[in-house]
Amino acid sequence: MSKVLVVGGGHAGANTAFALRKDGFEGEITIISDESYLPYHRPPLSKDFLKQNIAIEKLSFKSADFYKEQKININLNTRIDAIDLESNLVKTNDASFEFNYLVFATGASPRLLQMENADSKNLFYLRQISDVLSLHKQITAAKEIILIGGGYIGLEVASAMIELGLKVTILEAEERILKRVTSPEVSKFYNDFHSNKGVEVICNAKVNNLNAENQMIHSVSLESGESLAADIVLVGIGAIPNTQLADSMGIECSNGIRTDQYCRTSIPNILAVGDCASSFNALFNQEFRLESVPNALAQSKVASSSIIGNELFNNELPWFWSDQYDLKLQMAGLSSGYDECHIIGDINSAEFIACYGKDGHLIAVDSVNQSKQFMLFKKALGNGFQLEMSLIKDKNFQPESIFSGSN
Repeated sequence: MSKVLVVGGGHAGANTAFALRKDGFEGEITIISDESYLPYHRPPLSKDFLKQNIAIEKLSFKSADFYKEQKININLNTRIDAIDLESNLVKTNDASFEFNYLVFATGASPRLLQMENADSKNLFYLRQISDVLSLHKQITAAKEIILIGGGYIGLEVASAMIELGLKVTILEAEERILKRVTSPEVSKFYNDFHSNKGVEVICNAKVNNLNAENQMIHSVSLESGESLAADIVLVGIGAIPNTQLADSMGIECSNGIRTDQYCRTSIPNILAVGDCASSFNALFNQEFRLESVPNALAQSKVASSSIIGNELFNNELPWFWSDQYDLKLQMAGLSSGYDECHIIGDINSAEFIACYGKDGHLIAVDSVNQSKQFMLFKKALGNGFQLEMSLIKDKNFQPESIFSGSN
């Protein structure tokens, strides 16, 4: 009987197991996770779960009974010590597991702040349930929180903390928030929106010192000489793919575990999916790594297909969402390298779509509170449509016309 061993219990790992059963795989499936909880939804960690609006039980994908019914073995609190490729054997802290196929779904880890007092008891990262539970213990008594990093995590946490009544400061090292992923227009919109909600956003903010006593940070000093009081510090400065195990086995890695369009690594019976994988995408004809739930779900289906012998391959359009206050940001495509950005709608009323063009054609969109129109653009980009920017910039253009045959 064929055995599939999945390393990692996040979106990509758990859904690979689910997809295998749905695709008719009758062999043995085992998930190994170093966490204490059954596989769970991670987006609420920076939103409703952080605000304690939903119970921890509601985060789980499936109940323990589901795994039993589907004959999916799940091993929590389990860390891998070694992988023997000659015998196809994984050794953990208290057991060993045979496999015919090994799926790396090891995710990514927060990029750590490298400076004195970064190990203080009131400095946090946000990646797992345990991180949020630790935060909950201090939020009640806290008045001021400093968020280091103006990316999605920082902005989502800022939204949650404002709703909980804390004084919030965002420190962004670049000249604008969301610089890596959005245009200056969208960055300004989010900067202004957060500022109007009471968040202090400081850009070009280089952290110089974390000032602490008794392992508790009381203020953060900037290179500018400014010092800011803090009861809690949360760091969101990016993530690093967990490739240590793959590296130790000699598997090709470069900003992630490298795979082909079938999610196969340089070793044929070993696959990689989700945040840890740098995968070839046939839609873009290039390899890249994405940190998003939709990407994890799409690759889990591809990995299952590869294991059972079907021909599904990775050609999913990258897309992502972020909820902050009453704003729903939805992004589709890859905007890197764009040479123009055109706004459709009214950016001042928080209902607009930023259209990114390159060489005269649309390559990506950012949508704020325009979900219906966003889905039209997403479908067009996903189908490989070459939408001309000149058409989109026409004052009479309506996204609904994309599939209607009219202008």
